[in-house]
Order: sequence, then C-alpha cells, then structure tokens
Amino acid sequence: MGKKFWLSVLVTFVILFVLEKFLHSVILESFYKNNPQGLLPAAMSYSRMKWLFVGYLILAFLWVYFFNRFASKKDLWRGIHHGVSYMIFLHVPLSFVSYAVFNVSGYIYLFWLIGGIVEGVMAGALMGIIMREKTT
Repeated sequence: MGKKFWLSVLVTFVILFVLEKFLHSVILESFYKNNPQGLLPAAMSYSRMKWLFVGYLILAFLWVYFFNRFASKKDLWRGIHHGVSYMIFLHVPLSFVSYAVFNVSGYIYLFWLIGGIVEGVMAGALMGIIMREKTT
C-alpha cells in the first residue's frame, strides 16, 4: 500500500463525497423539501455528518483495496469496470433495503442507483488512471 494506493483512496473519497453532495443537495433538493416524511430533520442530519465522512472513507478504502488486490491489470478501463460493478453490487441491494425502511417514492431509488453508477464510473476511472501499471 504505497503512495498510489493512498492517493487513490483520497481521490475516491473526494469524488464520492462531492458527487453525493451534488446529487442530494442540487439534483434531489426539491424532492427532499417537498417530501420530508421518512427523512431525518435537517438539523439532525447535519449533526450526524461526521458519520457520512467515516462511511465514505471506509467505502473509498475498501473500493481501492479490492481493486488493488484483485484487478489483474490496473488501467482506465478496468478501473471503470470495477467502479461500475462495485456500485451496482452496493446500490442495487441497498435500494431494496432502503425502499423497505424509508417513506419515499420508488423513483428516488432510481435516482440513487443511477447516481451511484455515475459515481462508480468517475471514481473508477480516476482510480484506474492513478493506479495504472506502466507497460513495457
């Protein structure tokens, strides 16, 4: 776990956090304001923000760790493939779980799923570029 690994963890964390912030604070903001039932009040949500950082840091570490450990070759396309696969494996089951416990429309989960896959493409691409192996 050298410099490339830790740089990839940091970049993945930033990409996930920024894209999630954009998805929820810009794209879905009006939905959340118009459908507050089933969601935490804003003050409570902000008070728990540190756990969001912890969660995304763990997610970024595991994401890069699995890519570093199991990718046969590290490059842009394998990074994108890993990012998309990881987010599909993560978001699809969690969408069903979330639908069972949150009181929001089914369309919101579609936005969450699509947003997660877009995050996977972008973070995976950057991870693949950072960790790419030199070809001889």
